[in-house]
Amino acid sequence: MQPPKPRHLAAGYALVIRSLAVLVWMIGVSACSGAREGPAADRALTGMFTYMADAPAITLCNDGARLPVAMEGDYTSLEAAYLETRRQPGEPLLVSLQGLIAPRPSAEPGQLPRPHLVVERFIGVWPRETCGNRLADSPLRNTYWKLVRLGDAPVQVADKQREPYLAFSASEPRLSGHGGCNRATGTFEVDGDRLKIGPMAATRMACPDGMEQEHRFLQAIQKVASYRIRGSHLDMMDATGAVLARFEAVALR
Repeated sequence: MQPPKPRHLAAGYALVIRSLAVLVWMIGVSACSGAREGPAADRALTGMFTYMADAPAITLCNDGARLPVAMEGDYTSLEAAYLETRRQPGEPLLVSLQGLIAPRPSAEPGQLPRPHLVVERFIGVWPRETCGNRLADSPLRNTYWKLVRLGDAPVQVADKQREPYLAFSASEPRLSGHGGCNRATGTFEVDGDRLKIGPMAATRMACPDGMEQEHRFLQAIQKVASYRIRGSHLDMMDATGAVLARFEAVALR
C-alpha cells in the first residue's frame, strides 16, 4: 500500500487539473466561435447580449456558448447602445461586434480566471432580430419574412403599428406583404439564387410614423437581384452584391 500523499501535493494536483480544464474549455470555445487571434475582420461575432446588475453576458449565435463580457476595450459603446435600445431591464438583444475570448478574473472569490468575451470594436445592436435557427435554412416560399434591417439600419416599428414583412407564395409567382403602413402585393421571378421582384401595388393609407421607412423598403425591393438564406435570415442584394434588406423567418402559429 502506498503512503498517502501530503495534503499540499493533493491540492496542487487539483489546481493543475482545474487549470488544464479551463484551458481546454477556452480552446474549444474559441475554435467554435471563431474568436481567436488574427485580423479583426476574422473575429466578427453576433450574439444575444444581456445586462443586469453589473453582470453583462452574451450567448453567441455561432455555437450557443454563453460567456460573461469583460468591461474593457469597446465595451462602453456596447453597453450604452444596449441601454438606449432595450425596452425592459435584462432584455436580450442581438448585437454584432469584433472581439476575442480571453481569460479574466472570476467574479466569484477564490475561483480561477474564466473565459470572457473581450469587445475590440462594437458594431451595432439589432432590436427586432435574434440568432434564429442556425441548424436549418428556412425556405424562401411559404415563410413569413419580417423585415429587420434596411441597409445598415435596424427597422423601427411604432406602437400599434404593423411590422413590415414579405411572404412568397408556394404555388404561384406572387408575393404579399406590408410596409408598416400599407398592404402591398406583387409578382416575383426566382432562378437559383437570382431574384427579381416586380412592381408592387400598395394601398394608400397615411400613418403618423413609418411612412419614410416604408417608402425606402418598397424602393429597395425593386432593386433586388439576388438573395441568400442562412438559417432563419434572408438577405436581399442588389446587382453589386450589397445587402439591401435583411429579413428573419417567423414561425406561424
